[in-house]
Amino acid sequence: MNNGANPLIPTGWEFLVTGISAALIILLVVAVVRLARSSAVTAGERLGLLVFCLIFPVLGPICTLVILARRESVRR
Repeated sequence: MNNGANPLIPTGWEFLVTGISAALIILLVVAVVRLARSSAVTAGERLGLLVFCLIFPVLGPICTLVILARRESVRR
């Protein structure tokens, strides 16, 4: 009945899932903050990129950060 594993101690798999989730949340927050502070995009583009970030949790923030970096480098 008792296999010796303590159910209160997280397993390696749970740490991995928690770490990936934390990384995705941090990536989303960084993308949204950079998007909010950027003057390189219009209000409509900002809304579209925000929706894109929320619909596609991995690809959205990465694409948003790439687009912002390219637009800001062109403006300089």
